[in-house]
Amino acid sequence: MKLLWLNHFVPYPPAGGALQRTYHLLRSTASRHEVHLVALNQRRLLPEPDGLASAVRALSAFCASVQVFPLKSEQAAVNRIATLASAVLGRDPFDVVWLRSDAIRAALEELRARHAFDVVHVDTIGLWPEVAALSGLPVVLNHHNIESELVARRAMLDDRRLRSTLVRRESRKLRRLERVAALQAATNVVVSQLDRERLVAIAPAASIHIVPNGVDTSYFQPAVPTTSDRSLVFAGTLSWFPNRDAIDFLLRDIWPALLAKQPNRQLTLVGRDPPSSALSSAIDPRVIVTGFVSDVRPHIGSAAVYVCPLRVGGGTRLKILDALALGKPVVATAIAVEGLGLVEGVHYLGAETAADFVGQVERLESDAGLRESLGRLGRQHVVEHCDWNVVCDSLESAFRDATSRARSPHAVATT
Repeated sequence: MKLLWLNHFVPYPPAGGALQRTYHLLRSTASRHEVHLVALNQRRLLPEPDGLASAVRALSAFCASVQVFPLKSEQAAVNRIATLASAVLGRDPFDVVWLRSDAIRAALEELRARHAFDVVHVDTIGLWPEVAALSGLPVVLNHHNIESELVARRAMLDDRRLRSTLVRRESRKLRRLERVAALQAATNVVVSQLDRERLVAIAPAASIHIVPNGVDTSYFQPAVPTTSDRSLVFAGTLSWFPNRDAIDFLLRDIWPALLAKQPNRQLTLVGRDPPSSALSSAIDPRVIVTGFVSDVRPHIGSAAVYVCPLRVGGGTRLKILDALALGKPVVATAIAVEGLGLVEGVHYLGAETAADFVGQVERLESDAGLRESLGRLGRQHVVEHCDWNVVCDSLESAFRDATSRARSPHAVATT
């Protein structure tokens, strides 16, 4: 098949989260089919021209063509202000306004004129209106999260009345767009059964395939010795709201309670754009904030326990899969592991409150056998069910289904 892949970021380097998922799915698809990539560059991910050039070279090694365009909303301060004003005052959700690009539409039209594409992959709901130029081609619409659900949860946690009101309004706009786009797409891709149920509730007649998140189990292997039985680690993009909220919960409620029980502990926070709460906590030598790292394996691998106190989110957590592949015992909330098929007490230990986390961490510290069992069975689970080679077969099925359905996308309104 010949595929056109439309992305809202440049999927390289594959350093966590959506970057990691998209890179592996794109690379696997390109090993089976001819893939042409069109992407927008988010400067917070690739701020330097040399980094962008390096990414394009890496992706060009397996893609038939790669075109990257700047985000108009990032090009000048006036554009950023206009984007925010349009999202607040207009009918379109922020994700659509933020990603709107005349250059992308022109590139898609030009590629459509030169190639007979079989299917189009659209990597996020915010890019759905851009496929108006591709009428007649079946579209696979990817949902990294059910965005309206994610934003609704964020509103519930925000105690600032005006902001909460605006965020709830944004959730409603996203839900309207999801309802229209999910039905018009030839098929939709979600990361878990739970996200499938959420999308069915929005668009009951939509075609939906589950393509779970995965992990490179040959890259992530238990190899780094644990530095201390009382060392904890959390990893992720720390500026992303669910992770930022988890960090605040960890540092405000969980970490002080752990120190009160045993002061001789160490906590490592790994990821780009750490929040101020993390930076101020790093004054204490027992808290290490790494910032962005190109390789998380030494940081996760050397810790005794991976903690994930996520309270809001959607999709599934790639860093938990990394930790499990590295053989680390995990303590996490139900939201943090939803969709991963893990069994509490077998593959991880569950915790919801600060007291739960303290109790489970202490339980692991005092029971080497439990640490070994969780680490071994957790890795076994991801090797059998979550390796990228297994996951990519599911995406292949979604593409085949889309070409058989061959529905035609068209410009959508968010009403």
